Amino acid sequence: MLSEIIKKQVEQKTGQEIRYPRDCAVLAEKIFTQCNCRISPSTLRRLFGFDKSKNAPRDYTLDIIAQYIGHPSWAAVLKSLNTDGEKKVKQIAEIKVSLLKRGERFELGYKPNASLTIEYIGNSKFKVLSANNSRMKNGDIFKASLIARHRPLFVLEVEGNFQDEKIIEGKVSGITHIKKI
Repeated sequence: MLSEIIKKQVEQKTGQEIRYPRDCAVLAEKIFTQCNCRISPSTLRRLFGFDKSKNAPRDYTLDIIAQYIGHPSWAAVLKSLNTDGEKKVKQIAEIKVSLLKRGERFELGYKPNASLTIEYIGNSKFKVLSANNSRMKNGDIFKASLIARHRPLFVLEVEGNFQDEKIIEGKVSGITHIKKI
């Protein structure tokens, strides 16, 4: 659930790679020693992807991780990640679906290393042109009412691979970049 960038920062702070589930017990103790706050090893296993869970981490947990790697809050971590991208590409803060014209295309990025290239096809619907590390696949058509940086992408309706299923992309980091192409 944590991005690869955040995982690397945690590993650098810890002084060791978090390669195995048992490494999370050591990390939990180091976090407690530095921050005087507890995160259970099972929560850390989930955050590092050893335990599969669809439950998003609590803000409190993310704030402790942020403090451990030297940021005052999780929001500050996200801002620091987005600042790097903003130097390279002019960022769009929000796609206003009501103002879109058919055929407009966007690239959405979110952590870890996931992206979607989408095309607006009308009636609040988008077609996935390409997908990288995403649950959605090329050709899927989805409906979304809001696409904004720093917020997860809540897919309301999907035609294709995940019909009749709700999908949330970018649960932890939210959408980290939106670029019109």
